[in-house]
Amino acid sequence: MIEDIPESVDLQASIGTAISIDMTVPEEYRRDGTAVGSMMLQQMQWLESAWWPATVFLTNVPGWINLTTAPSVDFDITKTLAFQGSPTLEFKASMEGASLYIEAFGKAINKKGDVILLAEGMTDFMSIKMTESYGLSIRSGGQGVERLYIRMSNIPATPPVVLEELEALGENLQRATINVRELLGPFYSVIEIDDVQGGRIIVSARASATIEDTEFDLRAVLLDAQFSGGLPTGTTLGVNGMASDLSMLNMVPGMGDSNKHLMVVEPFSSAILTILATTLGGD
Repeated sequence: MIEDIPESVDLQASIGTAISIDMTVPEEYRRDGTAVGSMMLQQMQWLESAWWPATVFLTNVPGWINLTTAPSVDFDITKTLAFQGSPTLEFKASMEGASLYIEAFGKAINKKGDVILLAEGMTDFMSIKMTESYGLSIRSGGQGVERLYIRMSNIPATPPVVLEELEALGENLQRATINVRELLGPFYSVIEIDDVQGGRIIVSARASATIEDTEFDLRAVLLDAQFSGGLPTGTTLGVNGMASDLSMLNMVPGMGDSNKHLMVVEPFSSAILTILATTLGGD
């Protein structure tokens, strides 16, 4: 579906395990500002007696765009499994201003886990992909994406752990790199969020583990040590998440460099909260 279509447009698109959109409006048919009002593509797959959709929606589409998203196929069982198999995204456009919404059930694109991505006020470039060290890299051009929201759910992690839900929200986020450093195999890790540049970022997660027919609602008390320009700027405690506001730090001389977070789990408090959440239930 295409709304407010110009006189001529060249569109090539496909939805499946990978999603690809390549659209160009010839120069003579382009208007000031956006070239296409909005466009939507949707695929439905029948599986287990139900329809499972994968949907892509774009608004304020400029003169040309190239969008590609597909599950990562680079695997190494000797490395952290946190982001292996996660979807990658590459977006390029002739100008800034477009907004993007992607919702894909795993059964619609033949992968485990469901994904929602919402990017409002995009620049002419955005990339989300796995790094060579099997971390996750987020990059954006210009002043960053005005608002970026990512949600992944029902994703198998290191057995017996299942990532029930992972949410990340950023405002004016230009870049960030997330790595999980395993200290005691998959049982104890340090989360490193490095090269964070932009305004605000909030990350939260919820996981469960099934051991001998008992499902544990995992809770992690996170100690978050924050650094900016190589200098410590604060330490916070959070449960299953973290938040950072760089908008004030970027205004202080010498604090405009990228921000870094080192997050470790406090095991004793985490064990108590996990037992309470498992036995009593609730959020």
